[in-house]
Amino acid sequence: MNITKLVAKPLTKDAFSEFGDVIEKDGAKHFPINEGAVERFHDLADIQVDSVDGGKAIVSFFQVTTPSFFPYQFNLIERHPKGSQAFIPTDDKPVVLVVGAPTDTPQAENLHAFITNGKQGFNFHTGVWHMPLISEDVGRTFVIIDRSGPGNNCDEVTLENNMLELVLA
Repeated sequence: MNITKLVAKPLTKDAFSEFGDVIEKDGAKHFPINEGAVERFHDLADIQVDSVDGGKAIVSFFQVTTPSFFPYQFNLIERHPKGSQAFIPTDDKPVVLVVGAPTDTPQAENLHAFITNGKQGFNFHTGVWHMPLISEDVGRTFVIIDRSGPGNNCDEVTLENNMLELVLA
């Protein structure tokens, strides 16, 4: 079995643009609302939803129930062919993620690892391959914006004869 080592690089808008959006206040369009008592950071991600067959955008919480530690080994990746999937942490801790371009046949050597700065969320565009959500902290909670509705919206692939090892720089 081959082991492909992925080193997580800092998550930036430029480096991540092929895969989706970085959700952050830095550089975002913003303006005051509510008589100046609140600053709105506007239009932070391109939420994509296939609504042809009755799909709709939904908001959920995901909560980690099993811890994962680094170096982290895995060979299962997934994608959502009917909509984007946005993750917004409810705390200020970094998140490690792995992504790959929306192709029919994902390859280990074409995956990229990123780590957030602790204040960023991220939005995987439709069809982008990614690893399942992990965290070292049980109970860690994320706000998720994605699609609900008829049809399969989660494809999973096990990378045959290849284990990925995710490490922090």
